[in-house]
Amino acid sequence: MPTFSQGYLVLACIAPWFPVHFRAMRPWRGLSVGLLAVALSSLTACDTAKLAADSTAELFGRAAPGVEQHWDYDLVGKSFPASIVQLEGLLRVVPDNEVIGLSLIAAYVGYGTGWIEDRVEVADIEDDYAAADHLRHRALIMYTRAWELSKHFLRNRDPGFDDALKGGVDTLQTWLNEVFVQKEDAAILLWAGASLGARINMGMEDMDTVADLPLAKVILARSVELDPDFMFMIGRMTMGVLAASEFPPDMDSAKSILDEVLEKTERRNLMVQMNMARYYAVNIGDPKLFKDLLQEVIDAGDVLPEARLSNAIARRRAARYLGQIEYFFSELSQ
Repeated sequence: MPTFSQGYLVLACIAPWFPVHFRAMRPWRGLSVGLLAVALSSLTACDTAKLAADSTAELFGRAAPGVEQHWDYDLVGKSFPASIVQLEGLLRVVPDNEVIGLSLIAAYVGYGTGWIEDRVEVADIEDDYAAADHLRHRALIMYTRAWELSKHFLRNRDPGFDDALKGGVDTLQTWLNEVFVQKEDAAILLWAGASLGARINMGMEDMDTVADLPLAKVILARSVELDPDFMFMIGRMTMGVLAASEFPPDMDSAKSILDEVLEKTERRNLMVQMNMARYYAVNIGDPKLFKDLLQEVIDAGDVLPEARLSNAIARRRAARYLGQIEYFFSELSQ
């Protein structure tokens, strides 16, 4: 089965508060000084907690680049839980604030794919099945919460969402095409597809959950249609990973898509090489390509400061995969 959340691993490059990529979201419509003065003059009629929570969303946007460009994997990982709790508290005050909501969705997906699933991989390699199962269950809970939040905000955009989802792939596709028509809409769809896809990946034992994969792919595809370059082409890259890991796989399509992303990103988004090694090279049985791609990731310098953390995660995975190459190519252990 496809490993959807691995394709989204690059999403972990965005830190706890700003994974939404605010530049692609609707412009902040802040109060002018005059309007703020009027508002403050009548505080008895205002909910100051909601005002403060809404204002905090703008601060998140301003802070985003600083954490996107951070270099310390462990430091950012330790900050995620507190950030998730903070965002949950803020969302309780302003439950329909999309900036805060999408930040929370992305925090769950980013922490799960970048840190919890990282530990799942280690546990699997070490044959610690109890630990791996525990971590998968923990990630599944986070992804389920993220998907429920995604549905809430999609529903806020258009009340026809629930009927479209129940109607199946074709109905959902029609609804997406009618409701989401702006380039800026790519963000909410990417995070919705990411949360559902990650949930599917961690819930493979539940056939009802796995059956939702075509829905996740449709949501992702619409995001890519609206803005294929969004977040260094992570959506397009994920489509290549899926093509390589689905049953039956389409390796020609996978290679074409991944080569395209490598070219258009100038090979600076190291997640592409890492995922191409893990899913394309492994699935076609090419250990040389596997090693070449991963070594390229390890040897690359600070080639994309805007996604420094994401590239640090890619290097971390690349070093592990090279050290465990027999795990992926059993013939090399003979």
